Amino acid sequence: MEKKIVSFVLAFCVLALEIYAIVPFVSVEAKKGKGTLNYSSFELKEGAKFKLKLKGAVAASYKSSDKSVATVTKKGNVTGKKIGTTVITVKDTSGKKYKCNVSVVYNADFHTHTIIYKKGYSATCTEEGLSTGEECETCGVVFTPQTKIPAKGHDYGKDGKCKVCGEMDPDYKPPHTHTLESISKEPTCTEAGYTEKVYCSTCGEVFMKPKELKALGHNFIDGFCTRCEIPEIHDYVSVSGKEPTCIDPGYTEYVYCKICGEVLKFAETIEPLGHDYNGGVTCVRCGADLNGHVHTWVIEKYVAPTCQEPGLTEGKYCSSCAYRLIAQEFIPRIPHKYKDGKCTMCGEREE
Repeated sequence: MEKKIVSFVLAFCVLALEIYAIVPFVSVEAKKGKGTLNYSSFELKEGAKFKLKLKGAVAASYKSSDKSVATVTKKGNVTGKKIGTTVITVKDTSGKKYKCNVSVVYNADFHTHTIIYKKGYSATCTEEGLSTGEECETCGVVFTPQTKIPAKGHDYGKDGKCKVCGEMDPDYKPPHTHTLESISKEPTCTEAGYTEKVYCSTCGEVFMKPKELKALGHNFIDGFCTRCEIPEIHDYVSVSGKEPTCIDPGYTEYVYCKICGEVLKFAETIEPLGHDYNGGVTCVRCGADLNGHVHTWVIEKYVAPTCQEPGLTEGKYCSSCAYRLIAQEFIPRIPHKYKDGKCTMCGEREE
């Protein structure tokens, strides 16, 4: 009996080998799926859920790229966890992958704050500081706002140095023996004066403050002030101005009182016009030549003003081309000084 069983088994094995040799091996490859997800992107609130479905293929696995933002079950159920973004990847039975971009947004009923601390810094003597703050890292809610801390300012010691940063007090005055001086000013008819002022000429510290003395005002008797000799009624004279030239300055009109010399309107110097060569070498105003040459300098002497004529400051110019290096400036005429109806300087009779 046993021999029959063994013979049967051997015969079956031989038959199987013959069949294997005749029939070639056929490999069956699974077809790639042509599925699509019901969502390629989805936005949901924290704590909310939605379901991902793969149509046209069989889902084999679901995976979230950031499980702290959203999780997904084996059946495609997605749950939002916290604010942020993640990608859910679905793989079908053929190995093809499908992706859904998930965005989780704020939900007041579900949100759990993630507190972070915003570092501040201390104020210095000259610069502001900033306090420490607290806020939620995910939703941005501020619990403790950061505020500016005012600069502390310097804390100067007796030596004039700041105890904190070491900077010197710009107004520091080192100890010294005071050198006291006294000044005062008497008031005039038109200008105020002041009483005695005692101060240190080294550091400027004032030990006795002065008091203002009001101007006295004029005291006219017989047409003249008894203090300053100013006439009660002025006799003003106008002196015409002078036009400037290329090299000489001019001056504007001035007005003065011929009795006391008070100037009602001061003359102003008008700068020389300068040459106008108009693109050539000859000035169109005065004919001066611009061609290169060695200057021949002439010094114009100072002219003192008199009671009849104005004066001039010292000037310097080239006698060849008239180029002026130093312009002479106008000096106003000196007022007449009358005594007994006659000018003591020029002899002119008072009108």
